[in-house]
Amino acid sequence: MYKKPVYVGFVIPTYNEKENIVRLLDKIHETMKSIGIEHRIVVVDDNSPDGTAKLVAEYSRSHNFVKILVRPRKQGLGSAIATGMRDLLSDPRITHIVTMDADFSHRPEDLPVLLRRIDSADLVQGSRYVDGGKIVGWSFKRRLVSRVANTLIRVVHRTNILDHTSNYRVYSREAAERVVGSVSSSGYEWVIEALLTLLYSGYTVVEAPITFIDRTAGKSKLGLRDIAKWFIHILSLKRKLKRTR
Repeated sequence: MYKKPVYVGFVIPTYNEKENIVRLLDKIHETMKSIGIEHRIVVVDDNSPDGTAKLVAEYSRSHNFVKILVRPRKQGLGSAIATGMRDLLSDPRITHIVTMDADFSHRPEDLPVLLRRIDSADLVQGSRYVDGGKIVGWSFKRRLVSRVANTLIRVVHRTNILDHTSNYRVYSREAAERVVGSVSSSGYEWVIEALLTLLYSGYTVVEAPITFIDRTAGKSKLGLRDIAKWFIHILSLKRKLKRTR
């Protein structure tokens, strides 16, 4: 099925995901076994007060494909992803890294769709806006904000990507090493900067359809301050990224 042997690492940032995390780990493992791909999962928890880290630690004792990294406080989504990537990249077996959210908005069932594209790209971007992609549970206002944001990025940075803001992705090892070594953001804006860094650096990015489901348990961690910070950051990125060409 694949040109070379594949060993996939997962990075899953968590904060107060006790209601979701064990079910998600089980589902990822079940899905990856069904397609015959070896894998391991790193959960990066920012000292969740609901006991998420303790639950994952208990789980990992009987499931050796899972590792928990606990940080002392909230340090941002991007910082958590980079921390998990660095840990996985220390394992020479890892050929690809999947990033995804812990709240089931990113369905493990879509993993085979994403992984089928890894031979043709350095980054496979899970996309809600290509043919076959869809969103379940969003209001019209939230859909509009997302569409405007993605259009803004596409126009400002002249990309042909429809969905720059989804964190459901598969990075090749080389692409993961590139973003870990060069992306400086720590918050949600890291997700967009990582994608743009690869595009500006000449890496191949393809989109694959996913079904995004608005979270049904727990609370969203993306607030108005995060969105405003992200918006300003996107506008300021162009000059920085041009220097990487």
